[in-house]
Amino acid sequence: MEKVTRYINNKTVIIAAVVSCIVIAVVTAVRLDDFWPFHTEIDLNEMSGSMMTEDDGSKYLYSGDSDYVLYGPYMALYKGHYTVDIDYAADNDCIMDVHSNECADYVISGDIILKSQSTHKSFHIRLKDTVNDLELRVKYNGYGELRVNRITITENTIGIRTNAFVAFAVVILLTVCYLFRQKITQNRFTFAALAAIVFFSCVPAMTRGLCTGHDGTFHLLRIEGLAQGLRLGEFPVRMQSNWMEGYGYPVSIYYGDILLYIPAMLRLIGFSVTQAYKAYLFLVNLGTTLIAYVCFYKIVKDGRAALLGTAGYVFAIYRLTNVYVRIAVGEYSAIMFLPFILLAVYRIYMEDTAEFKIYMKNAVLLAVGMTGLVQTHLISVATVSMIIALICIVMIKKTLRKRTLFVYMSAVIITVAVNLFFLVPFMDYSNNVSVEVFSDSEETMAETIQGAGAFISQYFMLYQRAFGGTGKNIGDRMALTPGITLMAVLFVGIYFCIKYKDKTIRFMTLMSILSLWMASNLFPWNFIINHVPLMGWISKIQFPWRFLPVAQLFLSLLLCMLLVKFEQEKRERAEFALLILLIVTTAQMFSGVVQERSYVEKYDTAGIDSFSLVNGEYVREGTKIKWFDGEVYTNNVEIIEGYTRQGKYAIMECETVDLGENDIAWVELPIINYKNYAAYGENGIRLNIVDGDNNVIRVMLPHGYSGVVAVTYEIPVSYKVADFCSLIAVAVLAIIMFWSKRKQIMKVKHSAAS
Repeated sequence: MEKVTRYINNKTVIIAAVVSCIVIAVVTAVRLDDFWPFHTEIDLNEMSGSMMTEDDGSKYLYSGDSDYVLYGPYMALYKGHYTVDIDYAADNDCIMDVHSNECADYVISGDIILKSQSTHKSFHIRLKDTVNDLELRVKYNGYGELRVNRITITENTIGIRTNAFVAFAVVILLTVCYLFRQKITQNRFTFAALAAIVFFSCVPAMTRGLCTGHDGTFHLLRIEGLAQGLRLGEFPVRMQSNWMEGYGYPVSIYYGDILLYIPAMLRLIGFSVTQAYKAYLFLVNLGTTLIAYVCFYKIVKDGRAALLGTAGYVFAIYRLTNVYVRIAVGEYSAIMFLPFILLAVYRIYMEDTAEFKIYMKNAVLLAVGMTGLVQTHLISVATVSMIIALICIVMIKKTLRKRTLFVYMSAVIITVAVNLFFLVPFMDYSNNVSVEVFSDSEETMAETIQGAGAFISQYFMLYQRAFGGTGKNIGDRMALTPGITLMAVLFVGIYFCIKYKDKTIRFMTLMSILSLWMASNLFPWNFIINHVPLMGWISKIQFPWRFLPVAQLFLSLLLCMLLVKFEQEKRERAEFALLILLIVTTAQMFSGVVQERSYVEKYDTAGIDSFSLVNGEYVREGTKIKWFDGEVYTNNVEIIEGYTRQGKYAIMECETVDLGENDIAWVELPIINYKNYAAYGENGIRLNIVDGDNNVIRVMLPHGYSGVVAVTYEIPVSYKVADFCSLIAVAVLAIIMFWSKRKQIMKVKHSAAS
């Protein structure tokens, strides 16, 4: 009777949730249909400043001090979301912002970069309440010409769309919580502890604005590139055209970004850059916590130990450095998947079974973990593969078993099949496009890789600066350590190995020490790169401390295993001591992150410098980025209608002038000439593309040509076939897993009935 009542209640709640979602959708559609936007063009003569007025009403400035040179008109505007458009011309980068003297806290915007390579910027702002003195300000950089032609403000539907999304999310969350209420109640301590871990891991993000750290701007641009591609109907996105003010950057070909489609979708809905990124950060912290707990629990079969191990892993100092100092989105996302790989490898060597089904489960689990690394951080694929190779050598007898080899081979096949959509374009570009990341000599890389490793002294420091990098002076370095908590676990593990003969504890302790050594500046990386055949590729790892995530993983599992071995009284004292130590070290880390790092408002993509390439790893070799000016250059060609670009498409209209027999005609477009670009003319004729000056696209025109020149990034057939194969592989895996789960449930029900 109780089951019947629960079923009826669940069905009622699901129906109510569906009805609620339909109501939300209908209300949203009605509001969007009735939306009548406010629109105004700012009269530039009503604005103040040192800029002069042209006859056409535009404002210009040739020289002056670095200051605000145009500001006003101090207009009244109601609460809501608005889009500001500015047409301008600048010899050098300038700044624009939106401000209010009386109600500064009501204006959510940020500095907008008026790049010299562009002539138009469109960006969103939000007014939290009515503002009576809204001010648009343009800041001159001190040299070169600046011209402002037009500024408009238009109300948009972002508020309607984001509110609808939040309403949908709340309904779905409440419904899920209700449907799983019994399980949540039965395991309320575990759920509460996991929720606390997730909450506290997000504390530094609970501030106004965003810390971009070392690589944050680069990853924000990746998200924006995906959002722009999706907006224009591209999926998967290959060439991101938002970079370098339209010159384009194939970052999606070289850098797996499947998880970044989540914040990209939030950007499409209308959430700000900061909101979308913080939502992604929360989801990664949540995923890391849940995956670590489930995997640790499956290994040690002890809930309390798994919880403490999860806390140790989530609050490991180097992971927090990645999340809040380096803003290394790829690497901290990859850390989320490492427990899957650990669980798979542990089962392969520690659990003896003759069931084929178990083999396949381990293979799929390992493939899921490696797929996570491929799609987030390729360097982590290299470091983890090296560690797995070492484990295979150490456990050589078990490695050479047929079932072990079968699992590894199956995992490799599944991983490759699922990731073909990424691997095929990656291999194509790696073999056929010369970019900066592959141009450095091995000798040059070998001079730096070992010296960048973590100092042993860093492993034992209680506190390190939130600022810093990998300089030679330890005082200038960021926190390259698992943290005192996990280092204390290591010494307990060493003591346990000396006192007791436990092979598993001994193995985990040795692997922890080995990975810490590999992450340090004492491991002979330079010697291996220079003198061991076929090992020069290791230089691409760049920094030895990239092995710290693996060290943290081993230490966290070692923590779980040691707690299980302790007697109850000793265990309670150890748990209490570790918890206090973890709280203190984490609080110190977070205090430094919040106080020492600068936080800026990043509301719209126009506030991100599109030239934030870090080291420009994927720029074509020999390209001088500083020379890019956004101009179209021609030879024996007259432009009829100017150049425009939208996503992967670019178009202009031109005609050739009278040519002699040996004269050539061409146009150079402000797009880097990467593989797969194609040009078309009138009636779809194919035009030849060659490298122009500074590796931009040069389109060759035939004699007497007049008409459009259209350039597009074409997806090769091989890429499309790879996409289809990956889709089929994922579908087959999903069907197999669903069928296996269904059979397992039916078996349990049959056993219960009998």
